[in-house]
Amino acid sequence: MGRTATIFIAICMAVISASAAAVLVFQLGRPVGEAVSLSLAFMCTMILLHVLFTRARDRGALSDVVDRLEDRISDIDEDVGNLEGRLTGMESNIPHRTRMEIDPLFAEVEVLGSLVKQMAEAMSDLEARVEDQHAIMPPPQQHGLPHYGEQDVPAYSPASHGMQPGSEPVPAAPQHQPLQQPHVYADERPVPPSGSAQKSRYDQLPAQAAEWDQTQQSNGDPAMREIINAALNNNRVELHLQPIVSLPQRQVKYYEAYTRLRDSQGELLEAKVFLPEAIRSGRIARIDNMLLFRSVQVIRRLTSRSRSTAMFCNLSSLSLVDETFFPGFLDFVKANRTFADVLVFEFTQEDVAQMGVMELESLSALAELGFKFSIDGITDMKMDFKSLAQRGFKYAKLHCDFLIGRRQASHGHIHPSDFGDLLHRYGIVLIPDHVETESQVLELLDLDVSLAQGNLFSPPRPVRAEVLQGAPAPAAAQEGRRDGRVAANRPRAAAS
Repeated sequence: MGRTATIFIAICMAVISASAAAVLVFQLGRPVGEAVSLSLAFMCTMILLHVLFTRARDRGALSDVVDRLEDRISDIDEDVGNLEGRLTGMESNIPHRTRMEIDPLFAEVEVLGSLVKQMAEAMSDLEARVEDQHAIMPPPQQHGLPHYGEQDVPAYSPASHGMQPGSEPVPAAPQHQPLQQPHVYADERPVPPSGSAQKSRYDQLPAQAAEWDQTQQSNGDPAMREIINAALNNNRVELHLQPIVSLPQRQVKYYEAYTRLRDSQGELLEAKVFLPEAIRSGRIARIDNMLLFRSVQVIRRLTSRSRSTAMFCNLSSLSLVDETFFPGFLDFVKANRTFADVLVFEFTQEDVAQMGVMELESLSALAELGFKFSIDGITDMKMDFKSLAQRGFKYAKLHCDFLIGRRQASHGHIHPSDFGDLLHRYGIVLIPDHVETESQVLELLDLDVSLAQGNLFSPPRPVRAEVLQGAPAPAAAQEGRRDGRVAANRPRAAAS
């Protein structure tokens, strides 16, 4: 096509030159030689102009092609740079991700090892107690003698001990009074003083504890206890999370973890349904164990996504004095003390008010590791929150209706609307919960509340199974006798 156009242009130039020569000869009367010379010069000029225009057009087209090529090369360079960045990121992230996936397994294996060790020590101590009890067991009663219970043991007579008449009588054995703290730890069992009467007092502790355990079991709910056992043994325990949001932005700042059980029909049981029986039957430590492990799994997932959202984990104060649960729990949090900034242990105000020396020592051990605490279910605003702040409590949860005056609470000399300022003075953050309506939010904003929790923002939702993949099934603790004895003496509900 280009060659044909060139030939056509050349013919046109020739025709134009011949026409110009004819005009010069016939119209202007110029000599033929001069007319031919002028026509040839005119033809050469047209050819030169055509060549210049053609070269300029070709040069422009070549320049456009070079520009497009340079753009394509720059795009390729950018893609290569992105690919190099991704390869570098993969080389740096693969070892870190592998370590993050393997470290939890090592930590969980260590915790399981410590639990097995504690179980073996507890069994050894129990066997030693049984052997000691058998060693001091009295001879069988003769026929015709009356049978005495634990509270009506008769005084020793001289004849029963082979003493001669006139000898000094042996004093009667002291009657045993119910002990206030029947839960005796293996490493803290008091050394019995000398004397057979005092020695029998300590050796009969297992018998009294067994009697209390049987009494507590008889007062419980066998059907609910069976549901709890079946849910724990068949892994029908679910972890639900409810967000704690900031106001007025309503951005998620924290999560609170709840434990839910499913019965054999698949119905979901809330904590207020099964917790009383779990405390009575001594299963609360095992439930807290599962809640802790699964909460740590969720925290690991959040931190792996560079999210520093903290999580509130509800615990029972009974777990703080459980000799089977708490040592392994303490070893586990020591191995995972990097989560101290994102894991908050929460207790109810009722539990905190009834904490004794052992519970407070357990709290101090956790506070020394950097963990913080939260108090939930506040109904008494006259509590000594200053001492709680000194023990590591950094958060306090109050029903929003108490705060805005829709419910009456025991608040002493401080108005509920000023309760947040009082807590802030001690370094404690107030979190109103049970927020259900927008009108409650508006009244909370008038009180300069920065955090809130409730079904208005989101109800508790179950955690996906893939998030909890790899969470170990907590070892079945010795929840029978010792946990039952603690629950018998200290029956109180735990937050969940």
